[in-house]
Amino acid sequence: MSVPEYQDTGPITIPESIAPTNLAGKSVIITGGASGLGRAYAQAFVDHGAFVTIADLNPGFGAKAVEELGAKNAQFLQTDVLNWDQLVQAFEAAIKNSPRQSLDVVIANAGIVGHDDIFTLEDPQAPPRKPNTKIVELNLTGLLYTVKLAFHYFRRQPAAAPYDRCLILKSSLAGYVDLPGSIQYNASKFGVRGVMRSLRRTAWREGWRVNLVAPWYIRTAALSQAVQDYLDGKGIGFALAEDSARAMLLIASDEKINGRALGVVSRQQNKLGVIDLDLDDYPAGNMYNDWQKIVLDTAGILVE
Repeated sequence: MSVPEYQDTGPITIPESIAPTNLAGKSVIITGGASGLGRAYAQAFVDHGAFVTIADLNPGFGAKAVEELGAKNAQFLQTDVLNWDQLVQAFEAAIKNSPRQSLDVVIANAGIVGHDDIFTLEDPQAPPRKPNTKIVELNLTGLLYTVKLAFHYFRRQPAAAPYDRCLILKSSLAGYVDLPGSIQYNASKFGVRGVMRSLRRTAWREGWRVNLVAPWYIRTAALSQAVQDYLDGKGIGFALAEDSARAMLLIASDEKINGRALGVVSRQQNKLGVIDLDLDDYPAGNMYNDWQKIVLDTAGILVE
């Protein structure tokens, strides 16, 4: 399938309803797909006839997810996204489980949040302690491993193939705003934006698309009860897991969407719960737009 070179054509229009008919039989791999939002994505794609491979570290959640999905076209592989060999096995299994021995949609969803050692303030008179950087490693390095394998296996299918190939990166609205005290999470989610913005300039040459989904606060196990209670007390609306799943389905099924970042927001902010963030491009005549053009012109030299 031919994908046009990325051009900023402005925000896409989000439809009021999404009923994709072109996902049946497609092969989808979802990292971190056994619980939380990943589990919601798995359900959505299985419901539309896709063959889903859940690559997740937790075997209990993984087995339960496949049992609850109740479909022959769902499978689980215990996978640490920082373990290259395990991740390769998951990709190979996704292809083997596909009716046409292909890989069509990759959702780089795996990620964690929690106590951040970088932010921990210690006795300045004591020896410094090496911090645990697992958050940024899993959220960004694990995502980069997933991107590398998507590149590899998508390219096994020629660009002239009559079907779409799509990579969806999971960021967060923490990739668009300051998040004090959570340096690694903030940095990793900004980093995912950088990955998408780089890939959208090159992936089209190989005939595949790349997009990003960035949710607002959603009630999942990743969000502590204390945080949920605080936000409830402030009257701040939560985004919905089903809206995040709709964003994934929309990107995967609409072959015209490329290089965009969709935000999943509270329906108090937007009645559809999904918006095009439209924050990754600059208006004509803007200094940053001029800089972008110069960088694009010299990119070939910079990477040699």
